[in-house]
Amino acid sequence: MKKEFLKYFADSWKPDYTKFKYSGWALLNKIKKDDLILDIGCGYNLFKKHFGDRLWGIDPANKKADEVITWEKYVPHEEFNVYFILGSLNYGDEAYVESQVAKLSVVTNAGNRVYWRQNPGIGDHPWKGIEAIEFYPWSFDKNREWANKYNFTIKELLHDTGNRIYTEWTRN
Repeated sequence: MKKEFLKYFADSWKPDYTKFKYSGWALLNKIKKDDLILDIGCGYNLFKKHFGDRLWGIDPANKKADEVITWEKYVPHEEFNVYFILGSLNYGDEAYVESQVAKLSVVTNAGNRVYWRQNPGIGDHPWKGIEAIEFYPWSFDKNREWANKYNFTIKELLHDTGNRIYTEWTRN
């Protein structure tokens, strides 16, 4: 992982879950009382206060994570049934992002739910350092292709706050 990427997300990026209709605080209503959640790229780990020990947040750049680690190096320490991917697994070229999706297919089990916020290749963050970030151009078609290839069913696929994609995948 490039140091520019880590620096940007450690020093510049700021979360704002209020602006997202589906992939922000509305996710609180999708979680059941017995769900165990892995928040991949949790940033400031803002959902932690709502779920406590039922949520484990990983992030390569933010010390507020439960574990500061990349998705590639992370080894699950328990079986989660819900995955938040809210702006992560969005960076790099197609082969790199697909390898991250492939790992997701390995660690998930039948019935597991994945809640995504995807950036369709738009570098529209207002903070210094954004120019060094390579955003992957997610699309509805790419969601369908990879969900099918990696044995997921798409429950929802729609635009969230205009220029982001919100999707829910369930593992077959």
